[in-house]
Order: sequence, then structure tokens, then C-alpha cells
Amino acid sequence: METENVHLLLVEDNHNYLEELIEWLKEDFGYQNVETAINVKEAIEKLQNPFDIIVTDMRMEADDSGFAVLEQIQSQNLSSVVIILTANDTVTDCRDAFKKGAWDYISKNMKGNVFEILDASIKEAITYFNRWGNVKNDQWIEENREYLEEQYWGEYIAVINQTVIEAAYTKEELIQKIEERKLRRFLTTICKIGEFKSLYKLIKEGESDTLEFKSTLQWSVKGNCKDEKLRFAVLKTIVAFLNSQGGTLLIGIEDNGDIFGLEKDISLLSKKNLDVFQQTLINLISQHIGSNFINKYIKIRFESLETKDICIVDIKKSLKKAFLKTDKGLEFYIRVGNTTKKLDIPEIYDHFP
Repeated sequence: METENVHLLLVEDNHNYLEELIEWLKEDFGYQNVETAINVKEAIEKLQNPFDIIVTDMRMEADDSGFAVLEQIQSQNLSSVVIILTANDTVTDCRDAFKKGAWDYISKNMKGNVFEILDASIKEAITYFNRWGNVKNDQWIEENREYLEEQYWGEYIAVINQTVIEAAYTKEELIQKIEERKLRRFLTTICKIGEFKSLYKLIKEGESDTLEFKSTLQWSVKGNCKDEKLRFAVLKTIVAFLNSQGGTLLIGIEDNGDIFGLEKDISLLSKKNLDVFQQTLINLISQHIGSNFINKYIKIRFESLETKDICIVDIKKSLKKAFLKTDKGLEFYIRVGNTTKKLDIPEIYDHFP
């Protein structure tokens, strides 16, 4: 991270010292994003926005003011680096500051240029976190892995202060979103939640208990016309994966692995593009399976191969039973080998003892 991009909060009640500190940081060391607070109340209000580095005095309107700021940062689980800068340094305060998570404890009475020492400490912190990442964010991601997989399965997420602030299906798209919002990258942890296999790898694997190929959604290859009955073949497979171990459905791939593409399906739509195709499929799932399965258990994405678009539907095992709503009533399906099997009511009870 360039020095000019680091966002600093300075908490200092001595106006003369604060002005001198700002002058050194900006003019001599190149920090451009500097905000200030002259007491704990102002500092806590400023903490509503993320800061990379917080430099706080220890003794302000109260003897333990610096600790009050540090404790507030801890209570909010903020990822900011905290550096104590104090003229009333003691061994006890120094020990307590490190126990509470401070990055550094610098005495204003040190020999040499204290501002140069502070600048070196800031840069060391930036180097460390750029190399090793943010431990608080990493721990939060692991502790909330199940929830994150439900919400962001197959996506890249950006986490600041134990909060997901952006998500996207590619890392490049996510970084672009972060840059557009002008978020501090120093505080941001980027992580992939779950893995999606590439289209090429899926086709190469061939159909199995967790992989199914469908030539089309509602276009009859044999009849060379629209056939809405074919929709239920797709929906049955989705229900079966939900009720089994999960899996992936490819629409636009023939049984032998040849590429058919979505061109014929798209030609049937009011607006002939992938967005409308995706919305059509989402509407069918919502109507015949249930909207509560979308996003949480079902993800829809597209890839191109040999200039032809393919729809990839990734399905996770559902925690609740999924049924297909048809004109005949509710139907229940599971995967048996590389086929989809319908179960009657007694078989359902046998399948879920």
C-alpha cells in the first residue's frame, strides 16, 4: 500500500502537538488521508468509518483515555492497527496496551525523532498485514463458514471488520467493486467461499451421481420446436440433487458430452439474452420447487465453450426436503447413480428414516 493511501485517525488533546504531528505525517512522510479527534467521544464517533491506523494518546481528559479508545476498537471488532503515542509512558501501561492488542507503544520522550519512529511503525504494520493478512477477519470467516457458504457459495467475498461488504463471482470483479467504492484494501480480506468446477472439467468428467447433462431447457431437438414438457426434466434433476448429495446440472450439453449450446432456448425468449434465460429458469424453480432454495442451495452461472453459451446450475444438498410441484401434485426425486429416480410416499420414509 502506498503511504498516501493509508487512512489515519489521530487522537490527541494537545493542539500544538497535534498540529506538529499532522505536519510531519503529511509533508515529510506523505500521508494524505488524516483525520483527528481531540477526545475519546470524538474518536468513538469517527470509528463509524474504517481506518487503517489509529494513533492515540494515552492521557487525555482521563488517565486511561487511550485504553478507552483501544477497548472501544476491541468491542467493535475493528481491524484497525492501534499505536499508542504517549508522554506519560509506564511499564504497566505498555504491558496492558499490548495485552489489549495494540500494535506498538511509543513514548513521546524517546531519544531521536519520535515522528520518524511512528512512521516506521506504521509502515511495518502495513508490510506485516499485506503479507500475512488480517487475523481477525480470517478467524471470523472460519467461525462463520457455514453461514457464508449458505449466502455466498461459489463467490469471492470482501470482508472488513468481520462484515461482508462486497461479493462477486470472480476476484477481478470483486476488486473492481472495491476500487469503485474506494474502500481501504489494507483492512480488506478477500476470500473464495466454496469452489465451482470449470465447464471444461465438468464435461470431461462425464455424467455421474453428482453431474447431469441436458441438451436444452425447453427446445425439442428431435421436433425442432418448443416443448415446455422438457422443463420438468431439468427441474426433476434439480430436485434430485437437492434431496441427495448435491451436484451440477449442465444445460446445453448433450448426453455424450457434445456441445449443443443455449442458442435455440434463447431464441424462444422475449429478449434473446442470457439474463432473460437465467430469469426464466429462476422463475421455473421458484414456481415448481420454491424460491427459498435459490441462492441458498442453487447457483446459476454461464460459461462459453467453442463460441456456445452453456448454463451451469450448481446445487447443494438441502437441509429440508424438496418437492416438484406438477399438475399431478407434489413429486419427490433423488439421485441413484447417474439417474434421477422418483420415490412414492413409503419410499420417501424409507429414504429418510
